[in-house]
Amino acid sequence: MSRDEPGRSPAPAAGGFRILKPGPTRRMAAIQKLLGSDRARAERFLRFARDTGMSLDHVWCAFDELGAIRSTVLASMTPGRTAMLFLSPPGNREGVELGAEVIQHAFRGLAGAGTCLAQALVTPEELLEMQALERAGLRRIAILKYMEATLGRRERRPVELPGGCSTRAYREEDESQIGKLLARTYVDTLDCPGLVGMRGESDILEGHKHSGIFRPDWWTILLEDGKPVGVCLVNESKTDRTAELVYLGIVPEARGRGLGRMLLARSLSVIAENTVKKVVLAVDESNAPALDMYRGAGFNDTIRRHAFVRKLD
Repeated sequence: MSRDEPGRSPAPAAGGFRILKPGPTRRMAAIQKLLGSDRARAERFLRFARDTGMSLDHVWCAFDELGAIRSTVLASMTPGRTAMLFLSPPGNREGVELGAEVIQHAFRGLAGAGTCLAQALVTPEELLEMQALERAGLRRIAILKYMEATLGRRERRPVELPGGCSTRAYREEDESQIGKLLARTYVDTLDCPGLVGMRGESDILEGHKHSGIFRPDWWTILLEDGKPVGVCLVNESKTDRTAELVYLGIVPEARGRGLGRMLLARSLSVIAENTVKKVVLAVDESNAPALDMYRGAGFNDTIRRHAFVRKLD
């Protein structure tokens, strides 16, 4: 094991395991363990990581006494000082405990790299993965419902706004104010309220900008009497002709009047003028008003995932 990472002292774990980063000769085996799959799928994953710029600097493995990899954790660092965690299938109770230890070891490396928030998304069927995440100190903040809509003629129709309201695209001079607008929309939010206060305004904005390809003309700001009261942020996918609705929010004093629906329609009309054919999003499934709004706009349910987070010191 030490031959893979010269000069490193592997961290001890219970049961005689050692936790350390795999070297170049063990990278493929580590990814295969992570995915619970064969070499071909691991190769596809590595190509995807290379093509999308996904960081693989924080891969950690638990090695047994014979040098076999028993657990793998990938902490993929993203803009906004956030890391997304991926855990190999634990398989049994021992695997849960071991996976939690590898995650906690990864946390120490992430905190040293300046990361302030770790998060993970798992399907409802991945019960052992959830147990490992909870053992490692992450908490579930929401069940996310993923939705998608196909753009067509409907989205290209003009959208009328009530008197005193208008929309415009994000501009470079909005940089210093957009964070404050986002913070105002988080007040009493029904969408993942457990995330509020976990990151600063600049980290949130940086994360939104780099979720896909930033298109300032797809970031729509809603104004009422000249004052910003809402925002709809849409980015372009890095891999296909898809757009992702990253965030939509309305300030508390402007809610309950249908402005969110109008802002969404305006935003979709902008996107529909491009070559994008599909828009995807994720929403807290306990946020009934948002679900009604998206379904009314033609979005259909696809999958569900449990969202876990932990703030790192």
